[in-house]
Amino acid sequence: MQSLTIRRLGFPERPPGHLPFYPRSCGTNCFFGNGEDNPPSEITELCWIAEGACTFEIGDLSYTVQENESIYRLPGEKRIKRSAPGRRTVVYWAAFDGPGAADFLLSYGYPRGPLKSGKCPVHLFEEIQHSLDTLLPSELRRLVALYTELIGMMGEEQDPLSRKGLLFRDCLALIQTRYQDPSLNVNSLAEGLKVHRTTLDRLFLRETGIPPNRYLLKIRLHHALSLLSRTKDSIAEIALQTGFSRPNYFDRVFRETMGIRPMEYRRRKMEGI
Repeated sequence: MQSLTIRRLGFPERPPGHLPFYPRSCGTNCFFGNGEDNPPSEITELCWIAEGACTFEIGDLSYTVQENESIYRLPGEKRIKRSAPGRRTVVYWAAFDGPGAADFLLSYGYPRGPLKSGKCPVHLFEEIQHSLDTLLPSELRRLVALYTELIGMMGEEQDPLSRKGLLFRDCLALIQTRYQDPSLNVNSLAEGLKVHRTTLDRLFLRETGIPPNRYLLKIRLHHALSLLSRTKDSIAEIALQTGFSRPNYFDRVFRETMGIRPMEYRRRKMEGI
């Protein structure tokens, strides 16, 4: 078995501050026909199968967890991992502790046993691993946000109305109704939807191939093109109506995207060019 374990700086002491839980450790297990035993401890832990299949004995129960499934254990539960015989298995895991850790996880309402979670978010586990070696309060808060995103993703495929699908739909609706507001940006979108900005970045890259700020800009330009074609409103008025804070900023973005200035675009549309 090959393992990687990254623990927070100062482990096992908890850092100062009042957080819903404290990120503790994160790692990877690569098994081939073997496994590991862990005695009961105070940690709350989630495991996600990236490859193969793994049998988990948690407390007195045994579960077989397949690729693209996850499982969790609570404080006081022993845990035994066993990979399928003759089969390579890769497990990504993250552990956290603190008085509110178990209650935080249980508040999601996930049943015990394997969860159909979808493809393992390896990049998110790796981001957590890379961030665990600091005790800066700002970094700890960011780690809590990353753990929260990971926990939310565990149940993504459990519900036929995917959490991320609903989030993406709500974000598109918010953009369509508020694109005229120049204060609307990625940060205000994330705040309005009560998610971390990195969640929106990953979601839009997955669904559209571009980040949310670029998508918002495309929507604003789409409406600006329509107004240039069918109205006689001034460039300044169109900039204001489509969420650009200043006409000169609108002009610059338009030229960079379309290759011509807004007035030239209007002239060509009027002449049928």
